[in-house]
Amino acid sequence: MSLDPATARQIQASQPTRSTWLAANAGSGKTRVLTNRVARLLLSGARPEQILCLTYTKAAAAEMQNRLFRTLGGWAMLPDSALRQALGTLGEATLTPGQLRRARTLFACAIETPGGLQIQTIHAFCARLLRRFPLEAGVSPQFEEMDDQAAARLTHQVIHHMAEGKQAPLLDGFAAQLSGEDSLGNLILQVAKNREAFQQLPLPWPQVLEIFSLPPAITEQALVDQVFQPGDLELLAQLRAKLEGSSTRDQSAAKKLASLAIANPTVADMALLEGVVLTGATSRKPYAAKTGVFPTKALRKTIPSLIPPLEALMVRVEQARPQRLGLAAARRSMALHQFAAAFLPIYAHEKQRRGWLDFDDLIQTSRFLLRDSSVADWVLFRLDRGVDHILVDEAQDTSPKQWDVIEKLTQEFSSGEGARDLQRTIFVVGDKKQSIY
Repeated sequence: MSLDPATARQIQASQPTRSTWLAANAGSGKTRVLTNRVARLLLSGARPEQILCLTYTKAAAAEMQNRLFRTLGGWAMLPDSALRQALGTLGEATLTPGQLRRARTLFACAIETPGGLQIQTIHAFCARLLRRFPLEAGVSPQFEEMDDQAAARLTHQVIHHMAEGKQAPLLDGFAAQLSGEDSLGNLILQVAKNREAFQQLPLPWPQVLEIFSLPPAITEQALVDQVFQPGDLELLAQLRAKLEGSSTRDQSAAKKLASLAIANPTVADMALLEGVVLTGATSRKPYAAKTGVFPTKALRKTIPSLIPPLEALMVRVEQARPQRLGLAAARRSMALHQFAAAFLPIYAHEKQRRGWLDFDDLIQTSRFLLRDSSVADWVLFRLDRGVDHILVDEAQDTSPKQWDVIEKLTQEFSSGEGARDLQRTIFVVGDKKQSIY
């Protein structure tokens, strides 16, 4: 049989006796290769319960299972010649009568397997793992899995509780730091999903400043005093009057300066001034002082006495901008950490009270279970007796925490009790160009 190069590579990748890490582009037949590999594993003698196939979504798991059932179901009805041809397209060239008989029984075998084929998401696998070892994992045997909608509802309830209690100032301070594009609910859900980042709570203010490479004594007022020196506010008032009677470009700058708080400037006025006297983000020199080019050449000739102090102010605005932005980011981070320190314990308590585990809990608790020196060997030994082949789909979207779980599962393939004569394999497929990480 003559095969095109792509098909030949797919057959090579689905070879069931070797472990494979496969890089495949979108539309190159990844699902087909995965399905064919599972079918060939079953044909080679592996039992359905010995194969664990991890997909990224429930939809992908359902599609793969449907494809596999269609393939196996088709084999059950084919005559010998047609079955040999079908199996030959998978790479099974030499087949005994016994293998043909086995191929026809695989559909019934897969259907009758207790619990069904293990084609599932990593979260579904972790849920099954925790239900099998609830005492070792420290979870309720009757725990319920939270979906995103349940997490959003619980988050809303916790926030409502905080808003009516002693934590209201923390919530208000956190909300005050949000920009117009931020959603309070979505941001809080991200806090819950990334709770490991807030384990050291709350961060002390000096440490926050150090993270942003800011001096320990920096304040907003210190930055204002650094930029606006005596005479600068009067200078800007005079400049604005001249700009209003000049060109269209100068008049646009005058309108921006009209919002400046001349009597008592703040860091907000510094940001406003940056929009007037610094270049833009797309400039050849972004956010640089417009020395020599602002105001327009014609106006500069009429106000020679204002130019030197104006350009000195421009330079100070440019120099202070990184610290202004850094201090604003530090304030937001501090508000975020203070809020998280109050929110996360309440959120965790409410989940525990309801017997709920969210998707991140499933992964994290499974990681802890497989790392716990007091029970991990026992759990892995029990699992090792059931799983001999692991297949991972969409590897580029598998998070480091999820890889940690997979790594623990495969450690027994080549060590201790798991290092037995049986050929055990791992197959991973993905496309780094599509990675969400």
